[in-house]
Amino acid sequence: MKNLLILILWILITSCHTKKTELVLLGTVHQPIDNFTPDSLYNILQTIAPELILFEVDSSFFTSDFQFKKNWNSNENLSTVRYMNDYDVDIRPYDFTGRNEYRVKIGARPTDSKAIKLLDSLYNENLLNSSERKTYEEYSILTDTLMAFTYLGANAFNNVQTDSIAEIRQHYQYEKLLTILRNNPIFSSMFLVKNDGDSISYAEGYKRAGEFWHLRNKTMANNILSFIKKYKGKRIVVLNDYFHRYYLHALLATQQREHNFVIRNFYDY
Repeated sequence: MKNLLILILWILITSCHTKKTELVLLGTVHQPIDNFTPDSLYNILQTIAPELILFEVDSSFFTSDFQFKKNWNSNENLSTVRYMNDYDVDIRPYDFTGRNEYRVKIGARPTDSKAIKLLDSLYNENLLNSSERKTYEEYSILTDTLMAFTYLGANAFNNVQTDSIAEIRQHYQYEKLLTILRNNPIFSSMFLVKNDGDSISYAEGYKRAGEFWHLRNKTMANNILSFIKKYKGKRIVVLNDYFHRYYLHALLATQQREHNFVIRNFYDY
């Protein structure tokens, strides 16, 4: 009997030490729309019952005790605040610190949007060659397809098929469109004057926007991993715009065995 009790105790202790952290990469849509609202996201959080929610902002949005400094009309904020009021849960930021200010500082913004607007104008005026037109049309179709999923509910933008489309779409945006910009001199001759007085071409600014896309996702993944290490054996929800989901999954999936966690979808619960 004594040996049996020791065995049971050993099993319990071992199971506590080996329990895997559960990481739910929950793709979201920021603004309330049909089929995805603060209420529906709150219901998903209730089903998952996380012990930690990672929010797609940086620490400047929080007080020192991790309360939101202000509330705003987004699915994530409204549902998370409600969940915080109803349940015992930690909320932490995990985004690139000062992401918007950084993009402006390096000239990636607003040159990225200005470059796309100019590219669209060249397309409509039939000033792109046939290969460039085809690339731009494929990019537009990918964008429209990906955006259409927002109206179909959370299942539609939390699956490997949508992740695959998002990955292809982002490759078009930051690689294939950049090739068009480089091949058309107008993008290198159009300039934006930054706040520091330096000027930057549309082509260079767009290139930097693409570089920041990769830097931001890698930073977010590293920050998520740091929380996985701190919240061992816990259930963690990562709220992320679903355009990021494929990238975060790819970066974190290879770390699962080393750091004893498993990536899940919200509908696994």
